[in-house]
Amino acid sequence: MVDASDAEDGDHAVRTELGGSPAPLESIRNAETLLSMIHISDLHVLDATSPARAEWVELEAHDPLWRPLLHMHRPYDTLTAWALHAHVDAIADDPTGPSTGRPFDIAVSSGDNIDNAQRNELDAYLAIVAGGIAHVDARGSAQDVSTSEFPDPWPYWSPDASVPDQWRHLGYPVVDDMIARVSAPIASRGLGIEWTSVPGNHDLMRQGTALRSDAIDAIAVGSVKSLRRPEAFTPLDPLSLYLECPEVFSSGPTFAIEPLSTRRSIDRTEWIECHIEAGALGYTPANASSGRIDSVIDLEHVRVVLLDTTHPAGDYQGSVGVEQLAWLEERLGEVGAKNAIGTAGRLAIIVSHHGADTLVNDRGNDPTRCFAESLIAVLHRHRCVVAGLVGHRHINRIEARPGGSRGFWEITTSSTIDWPSQTRAIEIIRHRDHSIELICTMRDHHDPPGGLAALHRDLAHRFTTTGVATRMAGRDRDGNVRLLIPPR
Repeated sequence: MVDASDAEDGDHAVRTELGGSPAPLESIRNAETLLSMIHISDLHVLDATSPARAEWVELEAHDPLWRPLLHMHRPYDTLTAWALHAHVDAIADDPTGPSTGRPFDIAVSSGDNIDNAQRNELDAYLAIVAGGIAHVDARGSAQDVSTSEFPDPWPYWSPDASVPDQWRHLGYPVVDDMIARVSAPIASRGLGIEWTSVPGNHDLMRQGTALRSDAIDAIAVGSVKSLRRPEAFTPLDPLSLYLECPEVFSSGPTFAIEPLSTRRSIDRTEWIECHIEAGALGYTPANASSGRIDSVIDLEHVRVVLLDTTHPAGDYQGSVGVEQLAWLEERLGEVGAKNAIGTAGRLAIIVSHHGADTLVNDRGNDPTRCFAESLIAVLHRHRCVVAGLVGHRHINRIEARPGGSRGFWEITTSSTIDWPSQTRAIEIIRHRDHSIELICTMRDHHDPPGGLAALHRDLAHRFTTTGVATRMAGRDRDGNVRLLIPPR
């Protein structure tokens, strides 16, 4: 077996943990291209002015007690929509697989498209990917010091040169006009190709953790915001308290903001209905009426299976239901049956937010919820499954999941919110010997210096230490790589 660290082909590492021998790079031109796609994950388009946020938790990052709730704030929160817009532009400018030249069949986001389960965030996300006008205001955010709500020094990064803050000595820049620029509308032409997404925990839960409630919704749509820790607030278990009463985290000293009714939370039905209206593939009125997100997209050679792994009892890690696994078994069996009756070589890809390492949520002790081993067992029973596309961890990481019918590749693509803010092209080819190869290539946006997306990327790198940045970017074998699967 050739390890990725020992095999290189051009600028792509070669991985053979599932078997197979690498074909010469030039053989790609003679192979059959089955699919060309873009994988996007963890975009976190967010409303940094929302009163339903608790940015002050980040100021407690030094205390291990609060770390399960990180990150509730990043210095580049106000820039996430602009970073996504730059990636969408890059895809629209060059919608072609870099190795095969096949135009992208689809772009898929594996969740956390928005950050705080708000309708205005969902509207902005869909406008950017599908085409339209997105508007997420930065006035009243932690980067806007006009509230004068803290004594000096300002505990968050301020782009205003006149404001003494606690971040400037770390090299964070002065961008005096940033609040006005960020608060301007974003006019997006959209991806220009077919697309879809699955939800992550942040799409359906407050700060990706707490289920919606009337109490936190009332705060969200109100006219005051807090950036400070509530007085005498010393919970023994912050994560559990946030799950039960997220509203108390927003009860510190307040200042006035412009209220917005669309800061209310959304549910699965509304999430689906908005995706249908925006043109996302895979969702139908039947999904909306049932509130069930699990669905399939049948492309020419590949069935893309969309799987909802958010946990019904809340918390940020995932799980799957017994009924979902039965449904998945049937959908994958349909691909296998078609292969058996002559539709040669149809394959399947699973798209979910949580991968095997994060399907561990047992909150609520619900016996109908299952974890990684149950999902992997289903996937291993079906030879058609070649890959699972996941997010959640905000890193580039590719793991072989061997077993059963020779296994599959689990592909985690780094977030666009955090460093290194990339997307991933995935091209699936079939060689003449019927072996399968997945060619993965990382893609950056091309926002010029001085642009808001370029500023976002710089701040995202500054927010990490060198070690963390390296881990999030992944190992050499987690980025540009050829993933081999022997003939099935």
